[in-house]
Amino acid sequence: MTLIWCVCRVVTFLRSLRILILVRIFRLASQKKEIEKVTRRMVSENKRRYQKDGFDLDLTYVTERVIAMSFPSSGKQALYRNPIREVARFLDTKHLDHYKVFNLCSEKGYDPKFFHYRVERIMIDDHNVPSLEDMLRYTACVREWMAVDSRNVIAIHCKGGKGRTGTMVCTWLIDSDQFENAQESLDYFGERRTDKSMSSKFQGVETPSQSRYVSYYEIMKNQYNRQLPPQKCLKIKSIQIHSIAGVGKGNGSDLKVKIIVKRELVFQCVCANLQNCAGLPKGYEDCPFYFWFNTSFVENNRMYLSREELDNPHKSKTWDIYKEDFGVTLSFTDP
Repeated sequence: MTLIWCVCRVVTFLRSLRILILVRIFRLASQKKEIEKVTRRMVSENKRRYQKDGFDLDLTYVTERVIAMSFPSSGKQALYRNPIREVARFLDTKHLDHYKVFNLCSEKGYDPKFFHYRVERIMIDDHNVPSLEDMLRYTACVREWMAVDSRNVIAIHCKGGKGRTGTMVCTWLIDSDQFENAQESLDYFGERRTDKSMSSKFQGVETPSQSRYVSYYEIMKNQYNRQLPPQKCLKIKSIQIHSIAGVGKGNGSDLKVKIIVKRELVFQCVCANLQNCAGLPKGYEDCPFYFWFNTSFVENNRMYLSREELDNPHKSKTWDIYKEDFGVTLSFTDP
């Protein structure tokens, strides 16, 4: 009897232990999920999220048929960005068989099977601009997809679902006559993507070059009937940097110039090869400022860009280095 009693006690103990282990595992799993949620919200900052119907994604309906979101991720990146399986579950739940995904990241992709192979790639480098040709191909693709069925939607993403995403979303808003001009579309995207209940930080298109290319598309649509503008070949005569005092040594001797055409370096001028230069904003030592433009839109062989129209100096946190009258003038001649 004593042996049987001992066995029963052991069995009861093991059952209790098993329950405790399961409870502990459940708690750890719950804590892990909660930590992941908090991490994703921190990374997405105050971008408007979709937090309904059991979903919590860095994803915004810009319009009823246009979705902007961050990169659908897997592996370790899914800990702080949208898990690709959750994005697929969302799209299949809300828009089954009626969605197409546009991946704007040149740096990475994913298996298109997650989205039933309805994925289009447009190669745009981070903080850069699309080519005019890609903008036209993209809007033609969206027009065709949207015309097939009134239920069809598009989901557009880059890495954070902001700069490159906003550029192409605004391009479509102009193409589809939802906005007449570039600035209105850019303002609207920023308004929709920003959750002001969390912070007033702007989550729209901030890079001046990206905004410039949205304006280019407005011109292509209205003046050139959605065609490329006439090609204009120009030769750079001079590049003049205004009010450079305070940037690096202040005389241009420690700066270098690179000219990139279609993602290929075609020219560079190195004034000096120095490290740890003084007088540059932290984090911008390798590239104090840059800008993208297309010669087809240059008028009178001259182009002036103010501080607010240059990528990097446009940020107010750099204005202790880049003074109010900082700018760049490019002069051209016919080849």
